[in-house]
Amino acid sequence: MTFLKLLRSITLSATATVTWALAASSALAFSDTQSHWAATCIDQLAAQRRVSGYPEGSFRPQATLTRTEFAVLMLNSFGDVEPTRSAPTFRDVPSTFWGYRAIRDAYAREFFSGYPDGTFRPTEAIPRVQAIAILANATHMSSPEAAETVLQRHFDDAQQVPPYARNAIAAGTVGRLVVNYPNLRQLQPNRAITRGEVAALICQSLNLARTVPVQYVAGDRTVFTIPPELGGFDRFSEGLVPFLVNGKVGYMNQQGATVIAPQFDEGGAFSDGLAAVRVGAEWGFIDRTGAYAIPRQFTTRPEDFSDGLAAIRPESELTGLFIDKTGAIAIRPYPYYVTFFTEGLAAITVDGQSGFIDKTGAIAIQPQFEQVRAFSDGLAAVKVRPSPTASALWGYIDRTGAFVIEPQYYDAEPFAEGLAAVLGLNGDGRTWGYINRAGETAISPQFFAHAEYQGLVATPFSGGIAMVRRGEQAGFIDRTGRYAIAPQFVDADRVSNGMARVNVGGTWTRVQTVCSQSDGCFYSSQLRGGKWGYIQMPRTANP
Repeated sequence: MTFLKLLRSITLSATATVTWALAASSALAFSDTQSHWAATCIDQLAAQRRVSGYPEGSFRPQATLTRTEFAVLMLNSFGDVEPTRSAPTFRDVPSTFWGYRAIRDAYAREFFSGYPDGTFRPTEAIPRVQAIAILANATHMSSPEAAETVLQRHFDDAQQVPPYARNAIAAGTVGRLVVNYPNLRQLQPNRAITRGEVAALICQSLNLARTVPVQYVAGDRTVFTIPPELGGFDRFSEGLVPFLVNGKVGYMNQQGATVIAPQFDEGGAFSDGLAAVRVGAEWGFIDRTGAYAIPRQFTTRPEDFSDGLAAIRPESELTGLFIDKTGAIAIRPYPYYVTFFTEGLAAITVDGQSGFIDKTGAIAIQPQFEQVRAFSDGLAAVKVRPSPTASALWGYIDRTGAFVIEPQYYDAEPFAEGLAAVLGLNGDGRTWGYINRAGETAISPQFFAHAEYQGLVATPFSGGIAMVRRGEQAGFIDRTGRYAIAPQFVDADRVSNGMARVNVGGTWTRVQTVCSQSDGCFYSSQLRGGKWGYIQMPRTANP
């Protein structure tokens, strides 16, 4: 068999409509799904018009579906995919067949291929192995381990997976796409998949949180402290993190328990005890109980509070003002771009030069640097150009604006816990290491990213742990530079509150960003697919 080729580029459609049932139903709770294990998932897909039921109000979760019906489902779920090939004429799909166009479009997007004998078998019930493999490929799942290792570890019937699908099934398992009910270790790859099972796979592929019971999701059970199915999408801050359920944002604690119920259209991280949230067109700030500390009144998203102040900027403008935690204006409109306050100072940019103001709005350090980062541990990284023809380099200044560590690095991150990540130790412009406040090498340069990666390679320390990259994998080190958690994640965020958000099962893809006749084409590495969850950092002595 030669179907199920890997789809290389895809953008999930947030507004696509699935129409693979026989008829539409307006009910969100079907007459025959209330006691079904995937009822929450099915109802949420129905609310989003991704699935529909039958005229009498049923969903028939135990019924199977054909390869043609699954082709329609894929087209409506992943509608932004561009065709990459021309469709052949399948000898068992006449132009009068109801699914003729869907089959051709699904083939053109490499969701499906036909059989070696030139058929598509449109009315054949699609087996679980095909449905899982198609979705694993379409959502760019990958596995760092050999397929045989993954399959044998997780499934008692691994030997039943056909050779053509073994890599895709392994990748889908690592990426937490596979759902096995009622026995987690029974994949049953060659059994016809049911409509309820397909709904669960779609919920997993679209990352619809809290819809599929975690106990039926295959994959490593020990990786995450808080699994992706709980829906967190930011760093923990002040012990809470926002999560998204059915289009609404709430907040959970470090045990995954809901602290503030989902009720907001958008929400940011807590800082200084408050979090910015939006309902409708207006933003306000809530406290840790979910009550409004500053009523909804802002039409643009406010910055997070820091040092007791938050910036409010009109839409499409760099200027703005600062409010305090009562909502009163603390610093009136300023004529230049200002970032957030830390340690009593905020970066400003005036005519392309950066400096700092204090909390009265007065300039504390004159704009004179090409670029600056926030103050932390009493120092701020700044970028200067020694001469018009020289390369700009980073160093560190104190609160008077005087250099404590002279400019010598190609890039630099803020200090935290007495250490800072810098690029270019010993003249090396490719690897990152860490220095102490005296500018001495504390951890030798050894961390780097794969080509065209544009994220953080070595992050500030938090609780004695920092996230670092080596090539296409991310791990975590302690203050001695030894790995507390070896590189094993496709991607990871910095540590916060003893937790870090990490990705498993994703794939790095080289994407063309822009081309010009004079400069040629530019590319970036973009992460696609996989699942994000939270891991607990190990404790370290004397961070």
